[in-house]
Amino acid sequence: MKPYVLAELAGSAGYGGGERYLELLLGHIDRSRFHPILICPEPGPFVDKMVSQHVPTHIVHLTPLFNPLAVIRLAHLLKRNSVTILQTHGARANVYGCLAAWLAGVPCVVATIHNSIRDYEVSCIRRYLYLTILRVVLPLTNRLICVSDAIKRDVLADCPGIEAKTTTIRNGLDQRWFSRNTDPHKIRKEWCVGDGPTLLVVARLTDQKGHRFLIEALPGLLAEWPSLTCLFVGEGESKETLQVLARTLGITEACLFIGAQKNVDDWYAAADVVVLPSISEGLPFAILEAMAMARPVIASSVNGVPEIIQDGVNGLLVPPRNPHALERAIRSLLRDPIRAARMGKAGRHKMATAFTVDKMIHDTVRVFEEAMPGLREASVGAPPATQREAA
Repeated sequence: MKPYVLAELAGSAGYGGGERYLELLLGHIDRSRFHPILICPEPGPFVDKMVSQHVPTHIVHLTPLFNPLAVIRLAHLLKRNSVTILQTHGARANVYGCLAAWLAGVPCVVATIHNSIRDYEVSCIRRYLYLTILRVVLPLTNRLICVSDAIKRDVLADCPGIEAKTTTIRNGLDQRWFSRNTDPHKIRKEWCVGDGPTLLVVARLTDQKGHRFLIEALPGLLAEWPSLTCLFVGEGESKETLQVLARTLGITEACLFIGAQKNVDDWYAAADVVVLPSISEGLPFAILEAMAMARPVIASSVNGVPEIIQDGVNGLLVPPRNPHALERAIRSLLRDPIRAARMGKAGRHKMATAFTVDKMIHDTVRVFEEAMPGLREASVGAPPATQREAA
């Protein structure tokens, strides 16, 4: 038998948590059992990245919010490629994917929830429309995957009656995060960081990630450590606002806005403490990566974050939107590097045992198999062609 055609419908063509998940899934799925294709709702860096990795990639524009022609184009693509399993990611993809799969006769649809729709950075009207439609289409799916128990609770509260088909599968990392040797001095030398304490945030520069609360916590820390540096790795629409805030507080020299980086390993290695002051999260890869590299982590206690961090054991949890709590937590680790190192080691151990890509892929394939019992009989013979085409 030929492999089952597995279509992955991305939520965007940017490079956030959902896209990180997809990159890992597409890179590690068993090609003797599955022939994966990627569908993106627009061109973007994630499309370019997947094409460079020889993943068959298609573009189907899913705008505006209601677009019957987009549903038809997506259904045509699914039918033309004889898709057996469609996995969708995010509210927009879940809506369009469910409708298109129904039209195309796709036998198995698995919707994946990476963030609570309650936390989407959209207008209240748009959120209400998404939620109303999702309450109609999600029951049509064969299975739902949530990346954390917290997200699962929100989904079941918003869309009651689908508990039996909903499961939690947490994100995982591949082995390189646990084995790669990095130079902790490389970034400090290249960016003239100096010998003072270094804080690191790896996140898109958006309101959701809560950078402003970390910036507001810095003046008190700089009073004790004048040579402290805070590195902001990521791009986003809040960059100028955050730079103005740093300038207003008189701490511009302590804040380095680095932009997006391909290899973030060296940035983690350079950090004394990794901070993620988000207002909302699903199950953030930034925390998983930092902990895999044995960095002590301080993060907001939101959504799935407490499912990774055990407060005081492998990191510290603080209330969201609270710069004073952030300042106290950061100060406690900078004053006690032995405790910080102990937390980093505990975090690395937890990642290596509970948050691996092998576990993530195994559990995801198990969901496919539960939805399609005949899937276990798949055999080798995947078509080799790699392509990029617009539908």
